[in-house]
Amino acid sequence: MAERTEERTRDADAKSGSDLGVDVGTTESVETDVAVGESRGAESSVTETSTTDSGSYFSLRALLFAFGAVGGGMVLGGLIPLVPFTELVGILLGGFVYGLLASERRYAELGLAGGLSGGATAVLSLLPQLAAGLSGTRLFAIAGGVGLVLALVGHYFGRDLRSGLTKDL
Repeated sequence: MAERTEERTRDADAKSGSDLGVDVGTTESVETDVAVGESRGAESSVTETSTTDSGSYFSLRALLFAFGAVGGGMVLGGLIPLVPFTELVGILLGGFVYGLLASERRYAELGLAGGLSGGATAVLSLLPQLAAGLSGTRLFAIAGGVGLVLALVGHYFGRDLRSGLTKDL
């Protein structure tokens, strides 16, 4: 809501001609970073800016939520009787819901959760056949790859729908 008010204020300033094209908040933060870099040296300013980045490439918390979303989708998919491979559709559904609800991109976490869950489910569901001579490693790799792709595709389309729903017209 505050963003919308700020946007209206900027629009009103632009119409009145008082906007100089400089964001005061951004200017102050840049001056602060330069002062920190000058007082500590060039090496410390590089480490200062790299540690203040808000995003990270991997999050354990996001991985746990991804396992929850994928696992919940697999449970829902497994509830459909007499139709094979519905757990895989559940991985797609879990990735879609996670992408719809998450505010950041979490492809690594969701890919890992989808791959491990898909591979483990395939191996555990075909455990009697593994004793008869079926290769468990190959089965895990194939099902894990399919689970990884389905989770990533679901996450992509969930994020796409989220950006479409939250976009201003």
